[in-house]
Amino acid sequence: MAQQTLTIAQGNDILSLDPANHGNNSTESALVNIYDYLVDKDFSQGQLRFNPRLAVSWSTDDNVRWSFKLRDDVRWHNGDKFTAQDVKFTIERSQQDKKLISAHKFRRIKSVEAPDDTTLVIETDGPDTLLLHAFVGNGAGILPKAAFEKAGGKEEFFKKPIGTGPYVLDQWIKSDRVLLSKNPHWWGGTPTWDKVVIRSIPETTTRVAELLTGGVDIAVNIPPEDTARLNANAGTQAITFDIARNLALHVRTGKDRVTGDPRVREAIDLAIDRDAIVKQVLEGHGAPTRGFFPPAIPGFAPDLTKVIRFDPERAKVLLREAGFDGRKAPQIKISTPSGRYVKDREIVEAVAGYLEDVGFRVQVEVLDWTVYNNKVVGDGFGELYLWGMGSYTDASTLFVDNFKRHYDWSDDAFEALIVAVRNAKTDEERIAISQKGQQIVADQRVRIGLLFPQSIYGVSKRVSYKGRFDEMIAAEDVARP
Repeated sequence: MAQQTLTIAQGNDILSLDPANHGNNSTESALVNIYDYLVDKDFSQGQLRFNPRLAVSWSTDDNVRWSFKLRDDVRWHNGDKFTAQDVKFTIERSQQDKKLISAHKFRRIKSVEAPDDTTLVIETDGPDTLLLHAFVGNGAGILPKAAFEKAGGKEEFFKKPIGTGPYVLDQWIKSDRVLLSKNPHWWGGTPTWDKVVIRSIPETTTRVAELLTGGVDIAVNIPPEDTARLNANAGTQAITFDIARNLALHVRTGKDRVTGDPRVREAIDLAIDRDAIVKQVLEGHGAPTRGFFPPAIPGFAPDLTKVIRFDPERAKVLLREAGFDGRKAPQIKISTPSGRYVKDREIVEAVAGYLEDVGFRVQVEVLDWTVYNNKVVGDGFGELYLWGMGSYTDASTLFVDNFKRHYDWSDDAFEALIVAVRNAKTDEERIAISQKGQQIVADQRVRIGLLFPQSIYGVSKRVSYKGRFDEMIAAEDVARP
């Protein structure tokens, strides 16, 4: 029988094979096929639930001391047996290597014990209602202690990494593709596909053409104007679904920046017609907002979506009050990727037009996704940059981000909420704190929320796929028709 190959077209290359060192959804979307989480997240019933993965059960009496029972039938790709020592190693590696992008992932964990191969005992530094959240998403892929140490460190290990997932890495050809093959010893059974190919195709027109001609089975980030063509084609269709993401302008607030003046930041906020951007640029595939987490995420702040002002005349007044008039205009740079999010470049160009209408001089900087991520890590942007922040689990992730580094900003009330959310004893208390934090960020325009986008994928009728709220494309979610 001919081999069954699934080919996925992403809009960009992956950034790393290290699950703890990328901070990027499209990279994680590839890595979920290689590594496993301790638990799984599930939004299928309209609210977040956690399901077993490498852990079959867990319990806690006080949200401080947690006990996990692990699967005893899991083997690594090299045949070694998975044990609780591997989870302990993964946690402690992230805690100890401060250079890792996900070094903060397990910051609340005070100690980890592995009394036997299938038992894990974790103690946090206080009541932590978010512990399970730490075991999904970027940085949560479990690594093999013995194989990692035998390789002599991360550089050698990640040349040919191994996981417990349904697919084994064959090769990563940078800027081109990731090649995977099925893991015949996967604990979950026989994987659906013999081979999985994850291609990097930044050009939108090329992704669409490859889908139409049968070169790929799934293509991400399809422009709204191409959906009718895909649906009219006998072998393809477009699917649209809600995702755990917002698009926002992230703002530099340092005194050496023109955006350090809160009146200038407010003028930016009021100058943008979000509703028109959703209707005209996205053709309705999204919702305008000033917020940062869509409705399905625990901690959604509804007021930031209900109350949105578009007031260009007030924006002009604010700029005059800030010392700018017809002879002197504030100059700002807005950076954007191209092809990482649906219509990202076009959204920023629309924003730039609105800002120029009220008196700004705007430079739009368009960058390749890898370069863009390096600028994020290196803190190298100008006054504004577009970022599509996703959340796997909860709005409390707002407090994890390092605001001072990327925004030159601090606020006493916000700092107090960081402490408060750490000590929240219930989900309800944590959510209320998260909503207050979002209001502070929005009111001070540290981030200026624009919209909640929907994802549009093109899917070949050779396969069956519905899309996921977290934007992961796990090959096991893609069925043969």
